[in-house]
Amino acid sequence: MEYIDIHNHTLFGVDDGPDHIQESIDMLKMADLQGIRKIILTPHYRYGMFRYNSVEIEQNFMELKRQAETEHIATELYLGCEYHVDSEILEHIQSGRVHTLADTEYVLTEYSHSTPYSDIKKFTHELISAGFQPVIAHIERYACIAQKPQLVGDLSEMGALIQINADSTLGIDGRYLEKVCKKLLKLRLPDIISSDAHGIKERKNHMDRCYQHVCKKYGAEYAMELFHTNPGLITDIGR
Repeated sequence: MEYIDIHNHTLFGVDDGPDHIQESIDMLKMADLQGIRKIILTPHYRYGMFRYNSVEIEQNFMELKRQAETEHIATELYLGCEYHVDSEILEHIQSGRVHTLADTEYVLTEYSHSTPYSDIKKFTHELISAGFQPVIAHIERYACIAQKPQLVGDLSEMGALIQINADSTLGIDGRYLEKVCKKLLKLRLPDIISSDAHGIKERKNHMDRCYQHVCKKYGAEYAMELFHTNPGLITDIGR
């Protein structure tokens, strides 16, 4: 099984992921050992919290790719962004201020825990109308979804892809998020499971462990869609 991880903070020195390149390399080695063959690195963009220096991000990305090749790490790397949605998202994407996922039409969108469903639906519609395809990050974290998981179906029908985190699914991030993921998975609503990995010790990558769990609980066919087929829709056209 070859996993594809489209939400990942392994890139060093740009957000709340690793500070130094060596930890990034260690994270990539851990991913490689698990069978993760493609990773989209998604530094945060969130106004007032994470500065998004596109020049620095691209320089660090190229440095990490070179070092990974030197270390004979097989995992293929792409660049993206986890965008905490605000009113300027379309302007920033269309101007090239931030990267889409692997520079495709797919956009990894993040919201606050308390964001009302009406706002999530509004921005999802605006992105789709502009020709982009939102991938809604760790949807299990949003209170409106936890209270009414069926709302996810409406977002899917609009054209969004739904992503949940491996650690939430496994219960590593607490019983509450585990229960939300369980409800969503029973309804077959998520499209993608990603690591959202941030470090080698804290918030580690648990993709393989989660795949085994999902296979056992929800079947190998659905697990293949979540960990390979659907995220592969993005990387297959990425650059």
